[in-house]
Amino acid sequence: MTRDDYPAHLPYRQLYYAIRDYEGGALYDDVLRVWLGWQDGQRRWLDELRRRPGAPVPAISDEESWELYALSRVVDVLNLSFAPRVGDDWKMPRVGAEEMAAFMDALGFERIDRPRFHPFHHEIVTVEPMDDASAEPEVAREYWPGWRLGPLLISRAGCAVRAGREHVVKEIAETSTLYWAFARHTRPTYDLSVGWGSNSQWRTRFRRDYEIGGALHMNVDPTSPAALDEDLTQAERLELLRHRCFVRCAKDHRDRWPYDLTHVESL
Repeated sequence: MTRDDYPAHLPYRQLYYAIRDYEGGALYDDVLRVWLGWQDGQRRWLDELRRRPGAPVPAISDEESWELYALSRVVDVLNLSFAPRVGDDWKMPRVGAEEMAAFMDALGFERIDRPRFHPFHHEIVTVEPMDDASAEPEVAREYWPGWRLGPLLISRAGCAVRAGREHVVKEIAETSTLYWAFARHTRPTYDLSVGWGSNSQWRTRFRRDYEIGGALHMNVDPTSPAALDEDLTQAERLELLRHRCFVRCAKDHRDRWPYDLTHVESL
């Protein structure tokens, strides 16, 4: 079969199931490399998406958003190879760091090189508290790199972060629910595919974040306001949107609805 035999989102959907079901010891050679050999059309589409103009954010179709979501699932489960582990909730085969880079490079994604911490580019995985409670967050090390497609954020870098408690509270930032995410070893995750059937779950829209002209555009496709978290302050909503989880808010982190929030800020 060729790519044209499938609906738009099926290439990554197929790959996700192939990764999940793989029982060998050479995931990159046996699955990823073989899959990449069929994806010339995917590479052309991604290259066009990278260059697509906007005002300032480019428009995409629902089908394109679904395909990006399916891609994000693949990236999530591959990044489990590099994350700290707690228990065996996600028994996924692993890839090496060079293999992951080769896979992303083959599709035209670019590694994010941002040494200074910002929640747009960096996901907090673990926290090293600093004695100075007012110390701003800084990246201590990366567990996995972040990737972009031109101005479009594909995935954030997973990081160990040093910070003072006024900015990041270890017991909150490490364990609160991570929204717009499918799989993590160390914390609960939630995206809008949860609760849907085997087919309809793949009609989930990808959260689009863009860096354009020195401005960061976050969640540019908000849902219609339906269940605003009225117990949260505006600052707490912004924390949830920017970090995709709570990092210092001690309120219940479960069953939140950040999907109708959007934000633009200068870098």
